[in-house]
Amino acid sequence: MAIFKNSHPLNIPGPLYTDLSCIDCGTCFHLGPSLFQENSDDKSVVIRQPSSLEEWKEAKRAILSCPTNSIGVHEAPDSFKTIDPELPLRIDDNVFYLGFTARESFGATTYFIERPEGNVLIDSPRFHPLLVKELEKRGGIKWMILSHQDDVADHKKFHQHFGCQRVIHADDVNSDTADCEHILEGPGPFELDSELKIITTPGHTKGHVCVNYRNKYLFTGDHLFVDAKNQTLVASESVCWYSWSIQIKSIEKLLSEQFEWVLPGHGGWMNVGLSGGDEKLQFLLNNALC
Repeated sequence: MAIFKNSHPLNIPGPLYTDLSCIDCGTCFHLGPSLFQENSDDKSVVIRQPSSLEEWKEAKRAILSCPTNSIGVHEAPDSFKTIDPELPLRIDDNVFYLGFTARESFGATTYFIERPEGNVLIDSPRFHPLLVKELEKRGGIKWMILSHQDDVADHKKFHQHFGCQRVIHADDVNSDTADCEHILEGPGPFELDSELKIITTPGHTKGHVCVNYRNKYLFTGDHLFVDAKNQTLVASESVCWYSWSIQIKSIEKLLSEQFEWVLPGHGGWMNVGLSGGDEKLQFLLNNALC
């Protein structure tokens, strides 16, 4: 829980605050861009107090999603206590943002696909009772696809509770994930069913994978990120743990994929449209590798 006496000194005065335990994962200023901002000391601060029910909803969503419980409300207004944060948050159709990010994954974004054939988690959030209750209401979890070894968080707890089948590539398996039910080997691609395609994208880690759902939603883990300000896709050698040259080749591989949405593990998501994906990937390959 956030501690008011440890509030960041640059917070705008008011009930909503961040404290100094923030790890600068970016979750809050992605969910509430008009309320939170990254400061020069690599901490997030409150830049404006909520002034509407919708903004208080954004604040509550950020509080529940913060991996370090670094956001709080001091003397909360009555309306805040009863606001539904709407988590999971619908992104488009049957694809949702889960919230409840995990410190172990540095606040990585995780996603939920709700479907009659069996619900899917893309990477693992925190095993939080509020989230678990919501997932139970929606029919539980059939598949948990782990994009890479960094973002596995509470995968064991979700497996134990829901009996979901966990999927990870062999090149990213370690002692924590050695008991996953489906360990992929080789270059792929792999089809879990007619809608779910797993694409090997080594680079960030050796066994990193992306997921293409319905040739419309591309879940990219830490392979690609969204630069919301400039509406571009980005990748960075500074957070590449295996091979930058191999990661570039993996980005080139995605040029052959069809998709309309890019849903990364950090930095928010983007609708690139029917033909915008290749254009943005090519721009990234030509100009934006940083």
